[in-house]
Amino acid sequence: MAADVYDDPFTLFSEPQWAAEEQRSARDTAGSPRARRARPPSPDPGKRPEPALRSRPRRTTAVPPTPTQDPEIHHIKGSIQAGDPGGDRCGHAIRNALDQAYDGRRTGRWDLTQLTKAESAHVGPLIEVWLQRVLNLDDGITTSLQIAGVDVACTWSERLDGWTLDRPGPEQREIPYLVTWANEETSRFSLGILRPGPDSRGVASMDRGRPRLSQVGIDQILWVFDGCVLPANVLAKHPGTAMSAVTQSSGQKAVNMLFRQLQGELVQHSAVETVAQQIDSSKRVREARDQLRAEGIVILGPYHPQPEIAAALGVPSPRAGTFVSHRLVPMAAGEVGTGAMIDGGRWRLAVPGDPITTAPVLPVQGKERK
Repeated sequence: MAADVYDDPFTLFSEPQWAAEEQRSARDTAGSPRARRARPPSPDPGKRPEPALRSRPRRTTAVPPTPTQDPEIHHIKGSIQAGDPGGDRCGHAIRNALDQAYDGRRTGRWDLTQLTKAESAHVGPLIEVWLQRVLNLDDGITTSLQIAGVDVACTWSERLDGWTLDRPGPEQREIPYLVTWANEETSRFSLGILRPGPDSRGVASMDRGRPRLSQVGIDQILWVFDGCVLPANVLAKHPGTAMSAVTQSSGQKAVNMLFRQLQGELVQHSAVETVAQQIDSSKRVREARDQLRAEGIVILGPYHPQPEIAAALGVPSPRAGTFVSHRLVPMAAGEVGTGAMIDGGRWRLAVPGDPITTAPVLPVQGKERK
């Protein structure tokens, strides 16, 4: 005779009926991967800002203040540049914030025009959070950030004239603003500092009625980095390929298509996560290497000696978090030209008309020992 369930302490922690039913439902749909993959809306080119490489030329007689006129904002500029001389950290902060807003692994999105209005409103705060991390900034007293001991507010815009400011407070002197902008198509970003003046606020925008930065205010921005390189978003550069990949029936097919279609371009790990929509996206890359070998395609990773092979072949060398693919063919005896030694033979990039041959086996990646 079975013991009473209340006499068995382990029975009290058994799974409820609904949990068992959910598990059975998940097993029943395991053969329908399409049902588990998100299908994002297509990007809307009409909503994208015009591609730009840097801030616009001044349109008024206004100019940024000199160090004598406002030493505080020049001190802020120097503090940022001391921690990030070339702007690399700030660029990666903006890249991480945008990728976090897209949430590609769960949503399959890669473009700002795919975000809802509520999600778009959070891009600026995410950039603020990431800048605080990479620059190791303190919390402000009256604002979220403090730079060089000064409270600083932040404003973000994907357009070069779309920044908004808070309404002026009762303070005798306004706090400085960190002004940020980025463009996915050109892979550029700008970051500057502005202390709003009497003519800095224009008409109220649709953003909770906040006043938009006027042209005079824009011309008064002291740029810390203007037109610096933003880590690329390869899916934004190739939206047709991206849409085809994310609508594949499985993550593996999507990753295979990505490396098949974007040969010779650096593909970020975030792009792989977006099209795969799986936690184990790195495994999808490893399996893509095996499956694309029959098509003559290799996928080179960021660790020694594969970046050196990429350089020898004449394609971009992958860095941390990136990959590059290309179809290869063996070089004939006595053939001259750019090539690399792989798997005991010399190989070069394939061109249209070259026959398809099985790609060589790549050497195992490992950090170079010095």
